[in-house]
Formats: sequence, structure tokens, C-alpha cells
Amino acid sequence: MAKIPTGLWSRGSKLVGMATKMAANELGTRLKTWESEKDRIQSKIELAQTIVKTMSELKGASMKLGQLMSMDMGEYLPPEVTKVLETLHQNATFLPYEKIEAILKEELGDKFQHLTDISQTPLAAASIGQVHSATLDGKTVVIKVQYPGVADSIPSDLKLLKMLMKNVSFVQGKDTDLDPFFKEVEEVLIRETDYINECEMLKRYRDVFKDSDYVVPLVYPDYSTKKIITMERIHGKSLNEWTEKSLLGERQALAHQMMSLYLEEFFKHGLVQTDPNPGNFLLTQNNKMALLDFGAVKEYDRDFIENYRKVLIASFKQDKNKILEESVKMNFIDPRENDEVKDLYLQMMDCLAAPFRQEHPFDFADKKFYEDSKNLSWTLTRKCKYSPPPKDLLFLHRKLAGVFILVKKLEVKLVLKNYWNKIETD
Repeated sequence: MAKIPTGLWSRGSKLVGMATKMAANELGTRLKTWESEKDRIQSKIELAQTIVKTMSELKGASMKLGQLMSMDMGEYLPPEVTKVLETLHQNATFLPYEKIEAILKEELGDKFQHLTDISQTPLAAASIGQVHSATLDGKTVVIKVQYPGVADSIPSDLKLLKMLMKNVSFVQGKDTDLDPFFKEVEEVLIRETDYINECEMLKRYRDVFKDSDYVVPLVYPDYSTKKIITMERIHGKSLNEWTEKSLLGERQALAHQMMSLYLEEFFKHGLVQTDPNPGNFLLTQNNKMALLDFGAVKEYDRDFIENYRKVLIASFKQDKNKILEESVKMNFIDPRENDEVKDLYLQMMDCLAAPFRQEHPFDFADKKFYEDSKNLSWTLTRKCKYSPPPKDLLFLHRKLAGVFILVKKLEVKLVLKNYWNKIETD
């Protein structure tokens, strides 16, 4: 169990304490003559463990930052450090039931009495809230409860974390511009703490996918508020648990579901759940994919979708002039950028389109693809002088990268050219 600091002073002091340890580690790294590279890496691992402990206790922006660092900044961190940060995805610290019960009573009032068999221990605990099972009118439900003070602490937490990250070399690469990364963290957190919006997105997903192979839980709006969401409980296995016992054909079918879901979300419905965390999915008894979390859903208007489709088609055809023409219209790239920046942008788009052009199955374990796409993206961000960070692309490309990583864990290959039709004509 855990007590989550909610006050500005208490949260700030913990972050400052973490910053002090990071600064000490930084100074030691600069002054000490290491006997071996192994010793130097061990020092970074111990620092990462300190960061994980602090971020786990604070939840909210701090914990989300660590989670995103492990996924989005892997190329800038030693692999041993990334592995430690990845434990934040399975973090088990949670608020005691007494505090959860108090929140439920405050939010639901007399309706709290309609809930029975509320689990004392949560089914899951994440950066924004924790989930408990319960019974409502004879039906099994789950209740997601937001941690106290998390929403209010976002601006101050991120301000301190940004200062902290910029003043230590824990992130490898002196010229790394972290502004786009922090803007993404802030936008994700603001959406994820808006439970009213999440309920609306849950209902919309259930409607648009009602006749599909995907399972979306029923939400109970009368038992949902700004701080809690009550929804139908879907029974199933986690992706990791399911994968361990699945056959190759089953994994191939799931990989197809994942890729198809992403394309249908964006091109058909204009709704994309931008957080590819494996914990956001379950596999039911009949091997259907259940979608569980809708806090990070981003909506795209039809004009954006159709114009972005033009950029992708031009990238698929390797029409450089058309790529730049359409990208300038969408403000992805400013026409005043120099030739080096434009060339980097063209390389990035070509890198992303290449797997969809090839006739043979794409190997999702291809390390070069991930390294090239990440390095091109970050280098482009640093080199741009006039172009603002394309936030919409950050979310979309991060989701696509997340889908690729999830499919990679299934140890299967797909002929991605077979999916191009959904991009070009859906």
C-alpha cells in the first residue's frame, strides 16, 4: 500500500530529493575514474531504481513520465536503465481501500450503497488511478478511481521534472530537445485525468465497434463522475499471459487484429487510443481483443485524415515533391527550413512507409527499423528552426510504434503491403 503525496510542498520535496541524487550521480560520473564500463552502468541502474521508487510513490505526471521514457526514449538511455524504468508499467503500489472507499462515498453519495463486494485490493494500479472490482445490480463491474490531487499536480510536477531532466546527463545526447516530449506528456495527462471525456470516448468506441471483432465494455454513466468510472468487467487474459500459451496461428490472428484496429481507428472513425500500453488490452476466451482504457483517445477531424492520407500515399510512391507539398499544407514542415531539414523529413517519412511497400513479410524484430525511425525523428526535432513539433504526428507515430512493439512480442511477421488498401481507400 502507499500514501500518495498531494501537496505542492510534499511532492516538490520528493522531486527535489530525487534531483539531488541525480545531480550527485552526475557529478560522480564526471569526476570518478571507473574501473569498468560495468561499474558505470551499475551506477546508472541504481539511479534508475531511485527514480522508479520516487515516481511510483508520486504517481501522476512523474510516473507517466517514467513510463513514456522507457518506451519513447529507449535509444537515449542505456538498455539496463530502460529495463528498470519498464517496471513502472507493472508497478504494484496502491492506495489503501479506506481511502478508495472515502472517494467513492464522496463521489456517489447515496448511490454508493448500490455497490457491493468491492474488492479490498485493486485489480490494477497505474499512474492516474487504480481499478477495483464490484457488483452492481447483480452484474460484475470494475471501478476506476482517480488518485487524489493527481490532476492538480500536473503543471508543477512537469515544470520540476523538465528542469531536472535538462540539468543532468541521464539522457544521453547533449543536444536532445525534450520540449516535444514534455508537451506530449502534458497533453496525455490532461486527457487521462478527464474522466468525463473518457466516459464519452468509451461510449463512442462501443458504438463504432459494436459489430466488430473487438470487445468494448459497457459504461455506467450514473455511477461515473469526474473522479471515478464504472464499467462492465471483461474477463480475459493479459497479452503476456495469453502469448505464453498461444499457438503461432493464434498469435498471427492477434497481430492482424492489432494492425487492423489502428488503421480502422484512424482512417475510418477518426478516434485513436494513443497509449499502446499492453495493460490496456485483454484477450477473451474466444480470442477476441478487449479494449479497456480510453483516457488517451485523441480525435482527428476528417480534413486532417484525408490530407494526411495524401502525405502517406506520396510517401508510399516516394514522390518527394508531393510529400513536401502536402506536408507544408499541413504545417508538418515549414517551407523556410533548409535542405538538410527537408531531407531529414523525407527520410523519416520514407522510413515509416518502407515496411508497407515491401512484398515479403515485415520482421517486427528488425532493430535497424526502430533505431532509424527514432533517430530520424529526434534529429529532425533538434534541427528544425521554424517548424513546430507536429504533435498530431507524435501521437499517431507513437501509437503505430507501440503496435509494432506489441506485434514484435508475438514473434510473428506480417505482409504489411496487404494493409495498404485500408490506408489508401478506407
